[in-house]
Amino acid sequence: MKYKAVCIVIILMLGSCLVNAIKVEYTAQMSPEEITMVKIGGVDYFTINQLNKVFNATINEDVIEQRLEVSLYNEQLIFLMDSSYVTHMNEVYNFSFPIVLQNGRYMIPAVFIKTVLPTILPEKISLSRNRIIAEPPVDNTVRTIVIDPGHGGKDPGAIGHTRTVYEKDIVLDIAFKIKKLVEMNLDLEVVLTRDKDEFVTLQERTQLANQKNADLFLSLHCNAHNNNKTHGIEVYYLSTARTDEARAVEAMENAVVYKYEGGEDAVQRYDDLAYILADMAQSEHLEESSRFAVKLQSSLIANTNAYNRGVKQANFYVLRGAFMPAVLIEFGFITNREEQQKLLDSSYQNKLAYAVYEEIKSFKLRYQR
Repeated sequence: MKYKAVCIVIILMLGSCLVNAIKVEYTAQMSPEEITMVKIGGVDYFTINQLNKVFNATINEDVIEQRLEVSLYNEQLIFLMDSSYVTHMNEVYNFSFPIVLQNGRYMIPAVFIKTVLPTILPEKISLSRNRIIAEPPVDNTVRTIVIDPGHGGKDPGAIGHTRTVYEKDIVLDIAFKIKKLVEMNLDLEVVLTRDKDEFVTLQERTQLANQKNADLFLSLHCNAHNNNKTHGIEVYYLSTARTDEARAVEAMENAVVYKYEGGEDAVQRYDDLAYILADMAQSEHLEESSRFAVKLQSSLIANTNAYNRGVKQANFYVLRGAFMPAVLIEFGFITNREEQQKLLDSSYQNKLAYAVYEEIKSFKLRYQR
């Protein structure tokens, strides 16, 4: 009898510890999912990573700003750590109980998934008899990247310290190395805007990226300066140039339009209403472009020990038309004798290519985790 009583007590204890779950059913032909709950202080919580499993959400932890950034159905939600608030489109929603960090995992109260999320996205998600009815999640699979070796053909780009070295040749070599690394190690299609010494307009480069529905656009360049002591690596994303140096690089890279694409008329075409609209369409990707630029700059410096010139912003025509995260890389100054020699060296090019590959891999994993 004592043994039987002990068993009953154990069973009752286990029953009180069992987790429950919310079933998620989709409006299309997809297998249902479950969001499992655990009790914390008598309140149902779930791990935030389950939003990825159920909705293909991307989740980014911003330690500096003390927030969690979650993107699902192409909508961004911002959770404030250690609080019960989430923001969407400048509206603040309260899910009553604070976010909890438990065993290194962020736990979100169940009221968020049951009440707040259907309120934020009523056309996508609804609650019916303790079940979530949801539209199929957006496919975040990263499939295609476009690598753009700058200049080419009649446009040599920057001319090296020795006057016999051209930017167009160096960046094409590096582009081939990046392409090989990515295709060997990642399930990605890599498209080059040019694979030989030919002239391609800036508009054609981003048009190709858009036609391919690329997930990422990387424009490769080498820098130049009147001071042949200037050296180092810098990465740009699209915005208004904030420094004289950024404006100088912007002018140098944009000069191809005036020199090789038809003078003032061509410049006007890049500045007309169509490109203003393109800026608006691209602006939704600026946050990811900025994040990618920061991570890429760090990877390039770590792999090469080059001088760190930082992440900068400029209004490059070649980035302006890209409707996906996009950055422009200046791998170094070929007007500097020592840096020119490095950029011509195959082993150094391999280091640059590997640094870029690492961040492409990180980008892919971040979107698909």
